[in-house]
Amino acid sequence: MVEDWIREGVQYVGVIGQDAAKIEDAIDDLCIGDGSEPYFMLTTAHDDTETLEDAILLAEKITTISGSIVVVEL
Repeated sequence: MVEDWIREGVQYVGVIGQDAAKIEDAIDDLCIGDGSEPYFMLTTAHDDTETLEDAILLAEKITTISGSIVVVEL
């Protein structure tokens, strides 16, 4: 999935829920790869105290990244 996001030019991913920080770290690791061709993707983790609406509000406030917001549920 992360490789698809890289190919599609995704610049921001917010992860929500239990183990969000672990998933965020895994996304970061995949973006860095072996370091020879790292891909910049801003990632955030939102734990169980935050709602989907909170995460979307944050995404909408980020003015340096253009594009629409898409929610992917796993």
